Amino acid sequence: MATYETTSYAQMRRCRIAHLHGEMIDERFSEASDSAYVGGYVHAVRPDLTCWPLRWTVIVEVFPVPGRNMAFAG
Repeated sequence: MATYETTSYAQMRRCRIAHLHGEMIDERFSEASDSAYVGGYVHAVRPDLTCWPLRWTVIVEVFPVPGRNMAFAG
């Protein structure tokens, strides 16, 4: 299991819908210094209501994601 955080409402919704329907996600979680592509099943989406902007913790059972290339990598 891996834990990721997001402040994106749209990303949280995609993860929550995938969790409810038992579907796999294929998301990119990014922080200030780096980003990670994640593929797998979502086990939980938990809100952190003690901070602003709102933050959600997404717990994922990670499966290998095939090698990715960023579209605008230079």
